[in-house]
Amino acid sequence: MKGDAVSAASTPGMFRRAVLTFEDATGQFAPAWTLVALLNLGAQAIFFYEMVGPDRFTGEFGVFNAALGIVGLLALPAAALPLALRLFFARAQSTGLDRLRDSALVLTESFAWVWGACCLVLMVLPLPLPALPRFAVWLLTLTNILLALGAVLSGVVCAEARQYRRWALLVVVACLVRAALGGWIAAYQPSAESVLAAYLVAGFITLAPALRPRAVTLRARLAACAAALDGGFLRFAAAMVSMLLGVYLFTNADRIAALGWQNVIVNKTNLPSAPLRHILDVYQGVGLLARALLWGTQPLLWLLYAERSKLNKTTAASLKFFWIYLGALVLGALALGFFARRGGPLDALIPLSGSIGPTFAVVMLPLGLMQGLGIFSLASRRYPECFVIGGCGIVYSLVLEIVGGRPETMLPYMFGSSIVALMIVLFVGVVRWGRRQP
Repeated sequence: MKGDAVSAASTPGMFRRAVLTFEDATGQFAPAWTLVALLNLGAQAIFFYEMVGPDRFTGEFGVFNAALGIVGLLALPAAALPLALRLFFARAQSTGLDRLRDSALVLTESFAWVWGACCLVLMVLPLPLPALPRFAVWLLTLTNILLALGAVLSGVVCAEARQYRRWALLVVVACLVRAALGGWIAAYQPSAESVLAAYLVAGFITLAPALRPRAVTLRARLAACAAALDGGFLRFAAAMVSMLLGVYLFTNADRIAALGWQNVIVNKTNLPSAPLRHILDVYQGVGLLARALLWGTQPLLWLLYAERSKLNKTTAASLKFFWIYLGALVLGALALGFFARRGGPLDALIPLSGSIGPTFAVVMLPLGLMQGLGIFSLASRRYPECFVIGGCGIVYSLVLEIVGGRPETMLPYMFGSSIVALMIVLFVGVVRWGRRQP
């Protein structure tokens, strides 16, 4: 009896088990992740307050957020590699992969260098990314991309040294610096460059672990790259990058495509009207609140991944967190639509937000479903669906870039295109399931 009582007392509760599962799947401390998310949201609120006002129809807040979208897009492949290694080895236990497991840091560092050069080329070319309005914004965006790649490497360095708390502390301090320094600069100079400069300063904080000297020869780098040429790992990593790229584009492509609303021509000074600039700021502000719904419920999907990836076949119990996620998504969309309606609290804080807030809430439903299907497909090793999601995300982005040049067309095309993409992914999944049936 006493032994049973001790065993029951030592067994963590449901909430504690969920936290431990999330940390095991992602390698992140759940409290630190929550704090970082709140700090980032608070920083955006400070920037909006400082940069947008009744007499500031500049569009600078919108340009700044579009630049952040480009930073995240180009940093995503490098950020996905350490996560792919972690999730792959959580299931693969073959001793033949020990060389790849031991080469994670060198492989990540080598890929970060190569991908950094690719980012430079992508930023210089006029396509496929929309042109940023000024050279200073372009330069700061590129620098923040390179610092983001350095932060990815720093995270791997700390993980290899098992300095998880140190890394969490560095990320939290960087977020505090962004909010404080960015808000202070924006109060005097409310421009995209000023806030991107604050992100630049904070980026050097998370870069510190990556600057630690390491003696790595060219032969060691080539050996690490050769170790990564494992068929199982390459297929898993490619499917994961494709899925994450698709999900990122579905949830962020519109904030990048909205750069076309700015349309600043410096030499000719051909500027759009002040109301259109204000709509760009409002759109990005309301869009951040809508995307916070997707980002805030994403931990539930990583719990789904942890449950489903252990199984060879989907069971009703393994979908528990998927249904919880859908319930939270629907409730969050209803709450956003209610508070963002005309005459609602959000409309009072952000004028004109009532005209797009409820529509944004509706659009988040198919985008949230796509996010859920993406992580479920990866967890159940449905790699073709992962590749379809990535391809649909690219097409979705091109559609928004072509037809989303006006505020009144962006949200309707987002909804329609996401519904079509969702039906394509479901169709592919049903067809593949039907072929496996007797």
